Amino acid sequence: MNQNVDFGYNTAFYINSGLVTSCQQERLKQARITIHGMFAGGAIAIMLARSGIGNFTLIDHRRYSLGDINRDAGCYADTLGLLKAEVIAGQIKRINPGASVRAVTQRLNLEETRQYIKGCDVYFAQSKDIAFSCHALIIAQELGVFGITFMPSGMTGYVEAYPPGMKKVVDPAALFGAPAGMGYKKLYHFLRNPLNRCGRRWHITEGKWRIDWFVRWRDRKVPEAQLCPNLWLGAGLASMEALKYITRTWPVVKVPKMWHLVPAEYRIKAEKFRRRSWWFEKIIYRVFNIGFWGIGKKYQKYTARRLFNELEHMQKQENQGIEVKPPFMWRHLI
Repeated sequence: MNQNVDFGYNTAFYINSGLVTSCQQERLKQARITIHGMFAGGAIAIMLARSGIGNFTLIDHRRYSLGDINRDAGCYADTLGLLKAEVIAGQIKRINPGASVRAVTQRLNLEETRQYIKGCDVYFAQSKDIAFSCHALIIAQELGVFGITFMPSGMTGYVEAYPPGMKKVVDPAALFGAPAGMGYKKLYHFLRNPLNRCGRRWHITEGKWRIDWFVRWRDRKVPEAQLCPNLWLGAGLASMEALKYITRTWPVVKVPKMWHLVPAEYRIKAEKFRRRSWWFEKIIYRVFNIGFWGIGKKYQKYTARRLFNELEHMQKQENQGIEVKPPFMWRHLI
């Protein structure tokens, strides 16, 4: 900071007064935010710091690599190789020298994470490990801590908020049709299973992924497709839910409703996950587990063969440079 500049919190965030009272701004200053994962979490941290949040715990054991530069808020040519949490912590201090910022650079398990959730007002579950984030959000609900996550995917994404005081603990994975109650390891492998990945058709229909990329992602050869503006757009909505909760000014969009971003089709809406897709996934998983006469395993093989053939057909269309037309079921039933 320029040593000739006298930083004053009230002056720095004075413009917020057109929207919030001095009492509400004080709540922002005193609020304790924990962000686990600097992928979208870095952008969230910067937005909240510029809103006047005064206390941060940033958790991420990873370092910036060149592949992060297309969307990570703290990734620059001169920060490659540096610890993400420490870089974002430094950026927050550049915005607000009076902020309290702690960078946790060890890899934490769920029980260790519980201790950091317990001591905050708002917890952002932004780990790249979706199974981990799902279980961390369950812990946040059990502890009565406001939990938020943003799951971006290409040109789509979902922002979910779990405020304290809900009637029951909600399993984040079940909101999207996955079987409820899976332990962390089981959910982790479930989400990485190529057949289950094929079922995430919205990556193509709404996320606008190229078919070739989706197929390689299905086989765990490439990461999820991302575009910076879409990721930062969702990070902004996630940040807004935290500000709404802390100031107690505007109603929070809470689960089972969530922010659904589809900027490629010029729509952003607060709604439940597609009910037809939810029911379809529920029914399919039940059929897969039918043990009588091996019906479940036979249907799994049939479904895998059909999905792989559909993707192969669409990939041929893409390779030929013609319009890719997803099957009727993809567009109208699920």
